[in-house]
Amino acid sequence: MQALKTVKESGNMDNKITLSEVAGLTYLTPETAVFRMNGEFAAATVSGEDHSRIWLHRVFPYDMEDEFISVQISDNEEIGMIRRLSDFPEDQQEILVRELERKYFTPRITRIKSLKEIRGFSYWQVETDIGDMEISLQDTYRSLNKVGGGRVIVTDISGNRYEIECFDKLDRRSQRKLELYL
Repeated sequence: MQALKTVKESGNMDNKITLSEVAGLTYLTPETAVFRMNGEFAAATVSGEDHSRIWLHRVFPYDMEDEFISVQISDNEEIGMIRRLSDFPEDQQEILVRELERKYFTPRITRIKSLKEIRGFSYWQVETDIGDMEISLQDTYRSLNKVGGGRVIVTDISGNRYEIECFDKLDRRSQRKLELYL
């Protein structure tokens, strides 16, 4: 019934309805949305309505980092979807990329120095692209996600994410420590 109501409301009398109409999805374009900085945070004007703070969420964070970006305001209310960042002017792309990098900050693990498991937790000493770190994982098997192309996402007990760009490019010692869990 909801789909029929949507067809009538949209004025589409051919009884054809698009997926975006059923889902209530609004794509943001350079004609309908302008992104800017408001102090330290991203803000937007969408269809003439000003939003002093927005949050960006990747719908496909591992596969399509620059496509299908959900734009939300307080209380997780989505105001629209960016189909492709490249659709927007370069200055606005920089704002959006900066905001996404802040949210999805992911150090890259380049070497695993040590990995010990004690009572369901694993304790890692790693080298990353931003320096040496110590991380802890609960339920190591579930904290490692293979996402294709040899990439592995590691999520620690605090929800922080780390990336191994390519398992095969790790040194042999690091591979041996990790392959038990993959």
